[in-house]
This record gives sequence, structure tokens and C-alpha cells, in this order.
Amino acid sequence: MSTRSSEGRHFGVVRELKNQYAEAQSPGVPKEHLERIQARVKELLPSLMAWRERFPAVMASRLKPATLGSVAGHPEVTLEQHLLIAKAGLLVFAVDDIADGEIGSLDDAEMQRVLERYVETVRAPDSQEWAGTDEASFVGGAVRDVARQLHAAPGAGRFLALWQEHFRRMCSGHLTELHDKRRYQREGALPTLEHYLDVSRWTCGAPMYHGAALVVLGPDFAADPLQEPLVEQALSDMALLGRWMNDVRSLERERAEGKVNSLTLLCAAGMSEAEAEREAVKRSGEHLASLTDVAGRLPEPLRPWGRTLVATGHFSRMFYMQREFHHPESSSSEEV
Repeated sequence: MSTRSSEGRHFGVVRELKNQYAEAQSPGVPKEHLERIQARVKELLPSLMAWRERFPAVMASRLKPATLGSVAGHPEVTLEQHLLIAKAGLLVFAVDDIADGEIGSLDDAEMQRVLERYVETVRAPDSQEWAGTDEASFVGGAVRDVARQLHAAPGAGRFLALWQEHFRRMCSGHLTELHDKRRYQREGALPTLEHYLDVSRWTCGAPMYHGAALVVLGPDFAADPLQEPLVEQALSDMALLGRWMNDVRSLERERAEGKVNSLTLLCAAGMSEAEAEREAVKRSGEHLASLTDVAGRLPEPLRPWGRTLVATGHFSRMFYMQREFHHPESSSSEEV
């Protein structure tokens, strides 16, 4: 039985963090930009709604979060760039929904084939036909549409391979998580925390999404980004700071769904839920601090992108203090 009812939702961790951020005046999204962000989101939504009509497996509830993430993370770019970055964000949701079984009805073998075809579509957009009317085919069509645009984007020459690799890791990670889930269902065997984090940093989609932003924005960077360890470190820190906060917020839902997350594993190792939640918040903060350091050491042409990651990291933590990003939450009477 959970002890949340006696100690309060998230044991006050969210309340404490919100107070800390208020005192520090977090640099994530300056208040003076909020109205402009909201106006751009409103401007983008009709185009995204029209795009979704072509690919209706993309859930309508995903449009606003993806648009908000695109605009808040890149407040100065053009409408067309915002639109393509938001579509890349919607792919994170859509592929996750397919892999998680929230849409579609694929068995495990079919799931593997579909995810492998998504990866091939990203490599060569016209290599796969997505003419079906099932959910997986609609998502495949969306993947192909975004991939075609990214192949033609300004940064494709330098950054397309980075995006393709992180899309591949995301899909491969979903297959690994499916294997882990089946093993847990059969044997009750939990993955190690290290294994869980190593896989879920890719399945959260943040590295793929922020790699797509580099393709869209096309900073003038002469070296191969796949050989730039600071780029990979920044993407990993960005992913893990969000993963830890997501797991704090989603623990109850995922427990009810029979899923495992980092807090489940900390509790299995002997922590109380309160201790696990505080550990998760601490780890998230450590990754944000590491990201801030790494962003300042990126090659000069990539430093604006690095600053965007840091700002997005702050925004992500604040967002998770309000609600889940990937799933709507019922309203709570708790004052935080």
C-alpha cells in the first residue's frame, strides 16, 4: 500500500523545487517571453492540426505539448522551423505510443518489424511504403514526411547522420524495453537501474528531438558531430534530467499499469518512496548542472544550441512540477 496519502503527493518534493526555482528566478523561459511563446503556439496549432489530419494516429492531445516544447526551446526561429521541430517532437510521442501499445494492436514480432521499418524510413524516406490505414502505417507516413523534410533541411549535410542515429537508438531502445517488460511479466525479473537508464535515455526521445533541431537550424559546424563527445554528453544529460523528473511524476500511473521506472528500481533496492523521489530529483539536478557545464564547452558554433538545451532543461523540470509531459493528468486539489 502506498504511503502517499499520509505524506502528500510527491512528498513535497515538487513544492520545494517550485519554491527554489521561484527564489532563483530560473533562466529557463524568461517571463517577458511567455506571451510571445503563447502567441506563436496559437499560430502553429492550425498547421499542425491540418498535418495530423493526414496522419490521424498522431494523438490530438500531443499537439500542444510538442508545439510548446518547440517554441519554448527555440523562441527566435522562423514559423517554418518551429513547425518542423514540432513535428519531430510529435514523432517522439507517436513512436512511443505505438511501442507502448497505446495505439495499434501489434504483436511483438510485428512491433519489431514496424520499428525496424521506421528506422529504414529515416535512413531513406522513399524506401518504405506506408499506404495502410492502420495506426502503425499512419505513424510510418508521418515519419516519412518528417524525414523527407529533414533530408532537405539546411543542417542535413552535417547533422542528419546524428539525427538518424538517435532515431535508431530510440527505436532499438523501445524493443529492448519490450523485451524487459516481457521478462518481468514472465519471471518477475527487474532490470538493473543502470540498464534502465541506459535504455530509457534514448526512448524518451530527447536526443532524437534535439538532434532534429540541429538539422533544422543548421549551425555552421565543420567537424563531424558524431565524433564530438561533448554533443553526445549534452544529449545524454538532457535526456536523463528529464527522465528522472518524468519518473517522479509518472510513478503512480506506471505502477498502476504494471510498468517499471527508476523509482520502482530504487524502491526495490530498499529506498522508501520518499527517499526514491528525492534521489530522483537530486539526480535530475546533477544532470542539469552537468549539461550547463558541457554546453559552455561546446564548439563555438554549437553554443547557441547548447544554451537552448540548458534553457529547455530548466523548462522541462518546471513542466514536470506541474504535470506529466507525455500523459495528461487529472486535476489535483493539492496546492503546490
